[in-house]
Order: sequence, then C-alpha cells, then structure tokens
Amino acid sequence: MPTPTLAQRQADHDALQKIMVSDSLLAMGSTAIAATALSFLAFRYSPWYRGTPISAKTAFILGPTIGAFYIRGEHVSTEFRRSKYMAQLDPHEREAILNQRARLDARRSFADRSIHFVNEHRWAILGYTWLVGITGSLLYLYKKKGMTTTQKAVQARMYAQAITLVGILSTAGVASLGGQAEDKHVQHNSAALEAALAQDTRVNTPAAPAAAAAAAAAAAVTTAQKAQTD
Repeated sequence: MPTPTLAQRQADHDALQKIMVSDSLLAMGSTAIAATALSFLAFRYSPWYRGTPISAKTAFILGPTIGAFYIRGEHVSTEFRRSKYMAQLDPHEREAILNQRARLDARRSFADRSIHFVNEHRWAILGYTWLVGITGSLLYLYKKKGMTTTQKAVQARMYAQAITLVGILSTAGVASLGGQAEDKHVQHNSAALEAALAQDTRVNTPAAPAAAAAAAAAAAVTTAQKAQTD
C-alpha cells in the first residue's frame, strides 16, 4: 500500500472537512424542520403539549437537531476514512478483506450482530439516550407541583446525566463483549488452521510404525552385509 504524501493527506483532510460540514448541516436542517413540524402539530392537537413549559418545547426541537449534526459528522468521518483506506489497497488485498468480512458476518450469531451494531453506532445511541433522558425527565417533572422552572431544569439534567451514564457503561460492556467475540472467532480460525495443517501432515508424512519398521529393516540389512564381509 503506497504511503500518501503530505499534499495528499492535506487534500484528504480538506475533502473530509467539506463533506462533514455539508452533510452535517443537511442532517441538522432536515431534523430541525421535522422536529419543528412535529412540535407544531403537537401544539395544535395536544392540550397536554400546549401546557408544557417552553424549555421542554425548545429541548424537543434543539436536542434532535444538535444530535443529528454531531452524529452525522461522526458517521461521515468514519465512512470517509474507511473508504480511503480501502481505495489505497491493492485489488487482491481489497478482495481478501471483503471476503474475510463476509465470512465473519456469515459466522456471527444474532447476539454477535447486535453487539457489532451497537459498537458501530455507539455515539448515536448515547446521543439519543441523552435526548430521551432529558425530554422524559422534563415531561415527568412538569407534572410535579411545588418546584420552580429552574429546579425542574436542574433536576431533569441530573436525571439525564444518570441515564446517559448508564448508557455509557452499557455500551462499554457491549464493546468488551464484542472484543471477546472477536477473540473467539480468531481462536476458531486458528484451531481450524491447526487442524488442517495436522491433517495435511498426516496425509503427506509416513506413519510412525511404518517408519520404524523401515528403519529396523535397513539396520538388519546393514548388519547382514557386515557379517558377510567379515
């Protein structure tokens, strides 16, 4: 694989920044329009939503919008680097990697595929976990009386942080399970390779008893020849 020059790396960096900004802004704009439309419909047809504080309505619109911006940018960055790496490989290396991925995907169980999905979309899951946590907390605390708006906002943020912390620990545990699953696949491949090599050795190498008998016969012939010479 050829090593990219400084100019090529700078060009790749500029192209990545351009794609990230354009795609992230597109995702942010689309999400903002969708969230605003849903908020308008809920405000028109739901008396309960009309009674929610303005902070909850704002979080309902801004939360998904900001989350879509960062999550889309992270996804574009990962896919861009992956495609650049694959493009720099030789055709045979690229085909070998794709075949290896296909074999691994075919061997994965449902649990392994779920773990792989969580690892691939970890930041998106954490972002939406925080969004659901802060929105649900605001809606839950809205029903409580005797608390000011500031107190409700602080309490909702604490709830959301706790929920997000649980999400971080959960995804970290899933990542650990994913590493163990990959180790099992590697061990399985190593065991299969060792078994194939052992089978090939048994096929192409004479058996031990036959080799011992041949050695004994050769020794007997040599002894007889020496006796005749003497």
